[in-house]
Parts: sequence; structure tokens; C-alpha cells
Amino acid sequence: MAILWVVFLASGVLAWGGNQSRPFLVDEEDALMTVPQLIRKYGYEVEEHQVRTEDGYLLGMFRIPTRSTPRKQPVFMMHSLFSSCADWVLIGPKHGLAYLLAERGYDIWIGNARGTRYSRKHERISVNDPQFWDFTFHEIGFYDVPALVDYVLERTRARKVHYIGFSQGAMTVFIAFSQRPEVNEKIVQVQALSPAVYMNRSQSSVIRLLVSAAHKIAEALTAIGKYEILPHWEKQYYFFQRLCPAPAQLLCRLLIYNVVGANPEQLDVKMLRIFLGHFPAGASRKQILHYAQIIRDGIFRQYDYGDPVANRQAYGSSVVPLYNLSRAVAPVRTYFGYNDNVINYLNVLQLNRELPNLVGSYPVSDKRFSHIDFILANNVREVLYAEVVKNVGIAEREFVLSLET
Repeated sequence: MAILWVVFLASGVLAWGGNQSRPFLVDEEDALMTVPQLIRKYGYEVEEHQVRTEDGYLLGMFRIPTRSTPRKQPVFMMHSLFSSCADWVLIGPKHGLAYLLAERGYDIWIGNARGTRYSRKHERISVNDPQFWDFTFHEIGFYDVPALVDYVLERTRARKVHYIGFSQGAMTVFIAFSQRPEVNEKIVQVQALSPAVYMNRSQSSVIRLLVSAAHKIAEALTAIGKYEILPHWEKQYYFFQRLCPAPAQLLCRLLIYNVVGANPEQLDVKMLRIFLGHFPAGASRKQILHYAQIIRDGIFRQYDYGDPVANRQAYGSSVVPLYNLSRAVAPVRTYFGYNDNVINYLNVLQLNRELPNLVGSYPVSDKRFSHIDFILANNVREVLYAEVVKNVGIAEREFVLSLET
């Protein structure tokens, strides 16, 4: 309890309801709608696709098609942990990054990792089978990202895609580059928003507590036959509405500020309610154990089974393989916030030093910009998305020029 009060005092917030200016063109009902419903509601065409991975998972992916000519290279976008492709559209038209890029003539494809709300199918295995949940973010990078990128290229007949990833969505493309280097040739440029590669410098007491308790939590879940963590469920909007009533939303904000960093003026009261209708969207027990491992060890490597024999069976060696970032030769731009409790800016700078083709790194000008602000902040369009859109445009022009020379 003392920790929560420290967070309260340190944030300097007198009104825990946060900003109530409501800059976004969104409605309360958005919390209860699916992503395709949201896109259609705000006047955009949307296509629904299902993508099969090599190991049989069936992933949901949605497209906001373009009619612009000449055709630009398509944009593929990948979401964060516990989330879904809602990351890119929740704050509505004129603000959401998917919409901003669509308005500039890009063909938008937003993917969903296995096990999340829109990717809960397998061609052979039931979602209720423990085998379905036997994956970490490794499989998302090794199977999901390449399958989704290949599908976009096949359907659009484009040469390459622009890749935009937030947090886990950025991290998994580096896994793809490391394990399947041919993916590099399919990417125009990566826009890596708060990339979850190195995570050992988190200032969050909640994250540190969860890391220390991860194996006990996993054992408890296994004992009751649960292999999924925090799935999306139909009534979650109403649950959070009662748990964290407006305008204060005290309990939810205490937890969020501790985990991601406090920036109350940029977290709109209504927007938080809508967000909690979509988040969380599910992850695997094993996935969380892998996160605990890289946070604890500060090493970006594959899953450690905690037993030399098991590691030898999986990898042919008792030593757990590192992800080889020197293989990430596609152009990369990183973006970071100084108040991001999940991905400390020093972790991003560490990643920058190891990337062989870093073309830029952008510190968000708002010094209080937190992890959740990358998708929900009132000022995200001005302080971040404008830069991302500009850089995608620069990368597009450079790619076109490379084809002409």
C-alpha cells in the first residue's frame, strides 16, 4: 500500500481523473465495438483477412485499402503485449496512426499476434488445448511476423512493406531478422516505437514484483489448467467501469502510472474507458515467463527452460541462444520517451548501439511521455505521429529513387 501512495505523491497529480478535454473524435460505444466495426464507423473501407502460419495458427489481419495512384509500398503495423491491432485506431480519425497514414495514400495492414483477441484459431488445435498456448514472443517473431509480411506482399504484389511496431510489435521484427534474415529484404524501413528488446532498467515496482513472482504465478495457473493470461472478455468494459469509476478512475490510474509512467494530463478519462474495453486482449503463460527472463537477465535471447537437458533438447546446447541483432540489416528508426517505465530510454539507446543500420532515433519532446502515451496520449499526433508519418514518407521517396537508379 505504501508503494501506491508513493506513486500518488510522485506523480504530482491533484485530480486523478486526468485530462478531460476529450480531444478525440470517439464515442463511448467504441469500447464495445470490434476493430473492423470501428474502422467502418469512421468512414473507412476495411477488409478482414485470415493468415496461416507455418505451424498452423490462423491470424486475423485487417486492411484499410488505398485507391491512390501511383501505389505506394504498403504499411504493416504490429501491436504491443496484451493488446491487439486496436492500438492503431482506438483514438479515432485525425489522430490514430493507421488513419493518418491512410489519409496520405498508404495501403494499411494491421496484424494480430497469436493468442490475442483476433487470432485465437489453429487449423488443428483447439484454443482450449494447452498445446495452443505453448509459445512465447519467439514464435510471434519466427512465425507470425514473416507470415503476415509475406501475405501483405502477396496480396498487394508490392516489392517491400513499411513496418511499424510498438513495444512487442517492434521487438518481434528483430527476432524475425535474427532468425530469418531474408525478412530484411522485404522491409522498406522499420519504425520501432518503444521497442521491447532490452527491458532490464524498468522503474516500475509492479513490473519488478511480477518478474520476481512470475514462476509462482505460472505454476499456479498450470495447477488450475490455465495457460492463457488476461484474455479479452465480453464484459471487461463494464468490469473496469465499476472497478475504476470516473472521473477519478483511481485504482486503474494508480496501476497504469506505476507500470507505464505517469503523464495524467495526456490520458483522457473517456479514452481510458474505451481502451479498457479492448485491453487486455490475451497472451500466453509461457510468453510472460519469457518476458520475466529478459527483464531479469537484461539479455535478449531465446526462452530459457531452466534446465540444461531441456535447453539441449530445444537448442542442441545447454546455452540459450542470443538473438543476433547484427543480422538486422534493414533500415531502422527508433522512438523513445523519457518517462517510459516499461522500456527505459537507456534500453533503447543500448539497442541503437547494436543495430547495424540505424538511420535515426527520435526522443519524444514531451519529457513526461510514457509507454501508454505511444497509443493514447492527447498530444501523440503532434509530438510523435507527425514524425513517424514524415519518416515513412522519406523512406518511401528514398525507396522509389533506389528503383530508378
